Amino acid sequence: MIDILLASYNGEKYISEQIESILQQDYNDFRIIIRDDGSSDNTVGIIKEYCKKYPQKIILIEDSIQCKSAQKNFFELLHYAQSEYVMFCDQDDWWLPNKVSICMREMKKLEKNYSKNIPILVYAEYKVVGKNLEDIGFNHKKSQVAKHYHELNRSLVQNYITGCLILMNKSLYLTMGEYNESIPMHDGWAALCASSLGKISHIDDVVMLYRQHGGNCAGALDVTDARYRIRRLFDPNSRNSMHVYIKQAQLLLKRYANQMPEDKKKCLEKFISIEKEKNKVVRILKLIKG
Repeated sequence: MIDILLASYNGEKYISEQIESILQQDYNDFRIIIRDDGSSDNTVGIIKEYCKKYPQKIILIEDSIQCKSAQKNFFELLHYAQSEYVMFCDQDDWWLPNKVSICMREMKKLEKNYSKNIPILVYAEYKVVGKNLEDIGFNHKKSQVAKHYHELNRSLVQNYITGCLILMNKSLYLTMGEYNESIPMHDGWAALCASSLGKISHIDDVVMLYRQHGGNCAGALDVTDARYRIRRLFDPNSRNSMHVYIKQAQLLLKRYANQMPEDKKKCLEKFISIEKEKNKVVRILKLIKG
């Protein structure tokens, strides 16, 4: 059984299409757990209609908690996961009919080769489309997740894995633990837990249409574009990103130092030590070397 965790907020425009695409999967052993984070539109009304129509398949979590971010909403959803596997799901994409089966096939292969008891993460590819699911000619080779690095040293400074493509086994989602302010995004944290304690596998198949529209919390970006680079240069959040990533690394070390291999532990410690270096040039050189 797979728990598909769908985080919603003011998603009335696209959420029906997303749910329909999941219901049309060629792998049927799943349930959809949806948690709405206080929508002011008709999102909850739409979800409740689906719950009535598919009571064994779709569950709506209703509580008074205000997460106010996608990552917190997903961590809250993890409290309700009980199945052997979990998938994250956004409210505005379209899953191709074989998304679940392709990911599960790879997961079963990894569990057979290694063990169900270690944290395992599998993810595939998406195609960027417009708001009506039309091809917009986006060059995926220029996107921020075009590379598929799984090593811990790379995962510490950039997340290459998009949440809505992830399939995790129970060992991984239980390892993720509770949300902490030092965790910038749920998918990046899942990737760090898997790369430091278990296994990650990338599948080259396109399994989803990633809808690009003005309301995305995160979008597919052309990182080779000069305008993107200029915005990053002058963005205070970008300048502060190293401190954010180091805080996340400190949390990872604090929680799992006794469980991870010695080489992963040393990698974390070296990365964390960079912040203590006062000379900016030396910090950059250490980053490049690491």
